[in-house]
Amino acid sequence: MSGPRDGWPGRPQLLGIWTAEELEVALVRTAYGDADLETALQLVFDQGPGPFVLLAAGLLTVQPDVDDLGGGLWAEVEWADIDDAVITGALRAEPGQLAALRKAARIAADR
Repeated sequence: MSGPRDGWPGRPQLLGIWTAEELEVALVRTAYGDADLETALQLVFDQGPGPFVLLAAGLLTVQPDVDDLGGGLWAEVEWADIDDAVITGALRAEPGQLAALRKAARIAADR
């Protein structure tokens, strides 16, 4: 399944196993230049659930190399789906983490 442009040889392109740092870098790459989105993500990184919790809850969309530059993963948080993930039980987080995630979602939505 790995192609010639695969930055992580041996890993499946869409279902690979990534480190928390790789996921955070992918989120920052996607938000670059959008101050409000960068602020929202920083809140999630500092106080919210980790990127693996978001990924497991279906709230993190990850794309490998979306351009021809080979720059690595891109990722985005599905902000509008947070409450549905809580209601269905897909997202399990401490109250403080959930509050930070919801605040970040409001910041992201207001941009």
